[in-house]
Amino acid sequence: MAGVPDLAGQLVRAAVLADRRAGASWEQIGAGLGVSAEAARSRFGRTRSVARAGRSG
Repeated sequence: MAGVPDLAGQLVRAAVLADRRAGASWEQIGAGLGVSAEAARSRFGRTRSVARAGRSG
């Protein structure tokens, strides 16, 4: 069973992916998370490619 921190992390990743698909900039996402655009991009920049890889199987 996943713990609360794991579930929260999954929720944040899903929100970042949805925001990027909707056209949000890394600056906007970073501001919402309280981090810089670079920090947001570094942490979540591969979210889209990971999501795509998960769908191919």
